[in-house]
Amino acid sequence: MKILVLSAALNSASTQSIVKAGEKRGHEMIVKNPSFLYLLISDKVAGYDRVYDGYGQISTPIRVKANEIDAIIPRIGCNLAYSCAVLEHLNNNLHIFSTQSAVGIKTAADKLISQQKMSQAKIRVPQTVLGDKANHPAWMVSQVVGLPAIAKGFTGSQGKTVFPLNDEYQTNVFLKNFSTNNENLLLQNFIDSGATDIRAIVIDGEVVVAMERSAAKGELRANISQGGSGRKIELSKEDQQMCIDAARACSLEVAGVDLMKNKEGKSFIIEINGNYGYKVEDITKVDISTPLIKYCERNHKEGNKANKDTTARFYGIETASVVYEPKVKAEEKPSVLDKQYEFGSRLKELTKQLTKTHGW
Repeated sequence: MKILVLSAALNSASTQSIVKAGEKRGHEMIVKNPSFLYLLISDKVAGYDRVYDGYGQISTPIRVKANEIDAIIPRIGCNLAYSCAVLEHLNNNLHIFSTQSAVGIKTAADKLISQQKMSQAKIRVPQTVLGDKANHPAWMVSQVVGLPAIAKGFTGSQGKTVFPLNDEYQTNVFLKNFSTNNENLLLQNFIDSGATDIRAIVIDGEVVVAMERSAAKGELRANISQGGSGRKIELSKEDQQMCIDAARACSLEVAGVDLMKNKEGKSFIIEINGNYGYKVEDITKVDISTPLIKYCERNHKEGNKANKDTTARFYGIETASVVYEPKVKAEEKPSVLDKQYEFGSRLKELTKQLTKTHGW
């Protein structure tokens, strides 16, 4: 197989881990930066859409042919909008299987949309209030059961847009600044988890590994990038299924899912990460790249149909490519035309029998 890794960071730990895992299983691994790819949308009804690679080319970009790529593994972090457009083109215009969909990556990157999707799928999340303007701070705080609370920007990763709100004065100043700067935000009920959370890596309907993260002293955010520490743990079957369902609610079969447990042991999904970090591999010593390669091996022949079908099944549809066939109700009486057709067919059959028997 030829597997394309869409990554702007050739030498990153994640890209190199994926490349090595693929090569170990005998596949040709190709890495391309989506920012250097050109997309051509054809004026032909039958298609003929194309992708060209301009990296290192002085005058003419080189065409990337669909039959030269069997599967795609996205590692999309920066330049999200254009990179997702490239993935969409490869996946749905050129019909190449991808371990993640562009829609899923964009959904996970938007904390507002992902919270909505999980709520629609009946997955427990912290009580959350979202607003375009934070002009009613006291009311917003009351909707998340008071202080302390957690404020988050709609986008951002590694805990960079997560802000604990502890007292009334700090909260009022913070929300006023957000409103003045015309920035969107969401407020969430504070989950007292003892400054810990859980990162689960979901791949192809399974939790490959789970890591408990503990915040550094004096810090509430347990992200490893914020100085937190981690250790491998085993999730219950219920929590594993919750993580798988949360990823699928956001149209992702591959994701980093963040989960918290309160003091009573109740689980909440905090957020979904389409471009999860690879520190989990270093800390837990669990290979999280080989399952990606195996996912490609199992599905690449189906093309983008495999991507559509997995999402469709989660929402109770057997397959995304079902052909509608109307069913006739048993109690429906045949029409006059139906009776005429049936009589004509019987008369024709009778004529054949008489001709054969009597030589008519």
